[in-house]
Amino acid sequence: MIVYTPKPNFVPIAISGCKLNCLHCMGRYLKQMLQIYEAEKLLEFGKNYRGKGFLISGGFDEKGQLINLEKMLPAIERLSNKFYVAIHPGFLNEDIAAKVAGACHIAFVDLPSKNAIKNVFRLNASPYDYFHTMEMLLERGARVSPHITAGLNFGKIEEWEILDELKGYKVEKVVLNFILPTARTPFENIDIKVDEATEFAKEAMKKFEHVAIGCMRPRKLDISLIKAGIKEIANPSKEAMDYIMQKGIKFERKNYCCGIKDFDNIRKNICNQGNE
Repeated sequence: MIVYTPKPNFVPIAISGCKLNCLHCMGRYLKQMLQIYEAEKLLEFGKNYRGKGFLISGGFDEKGQLINLEKMLPAIERLSNKFYVAIHPGFLNEDIAAKVAGACHIAFVDLPSKNAIKNVFRLNASPYDYFHTMEMLLERGARVSPHITAGLNFGKIEEWEILDELKGYKVEKVVLNFILPTARTPFENIDIKVDEATEFAKEAMKKFEHVAIGCMRPRKLDISLIKAGIKEIANPSKEAMDYIMQKGIKFERKNYCCGIKDFDNIRKNICNQGNE
């Protein structure tokens, strides 16, 4: 089993605030990230950073695009020669998709349900638009690990069709998140059923070789997901770790994002290039 604990070796960086203000978040998750909105400051961060990589994310505009991404890409590409870089990009056009593919080692693409897009993101878009972004990145040679947040439409797990549609794509791994209550948002009292969440994870494992449980989820799910056969999990609860130890389950820790599959080889290549 693999237990992912990214910080402090792999930190999330927000390159912008958020205009979209999705109902499940209202910009609160961005406050847990480093805030670096200027390319010069990002390069300065890279000079002093002692970690091995980072996730570039941030807030989105009313069109679902990551704010500041294009202006930050030259700096991100420079830092990718020294660090492992993951990007959570939002919607892209073909030109930006090519630049993102060249600037990062992996892209994390959200794949939400139709109702979640309409009711929670409040975007004039469809699941096809998210799949199209993923397709553009894959066509340009990017590694992609799609992220599916189950229950994003106010706790109802409607993402079964996303799993079916995704089967035809060559992705690194599938990351499953599960909606959780967030204070001072319309999702403050949201609850997700353990049995339904477990069945969704089982279905994902039937369809994909590599499935990881991401860091966004109610921790009450952890032990049930492990019992269901999940072999990769980010930031497990203390109770889950106690269960792993009690059951004698062998595990190894990885200090980077759970969506990454080939970290060590890519880091070796980065270090070799730096020594040339």
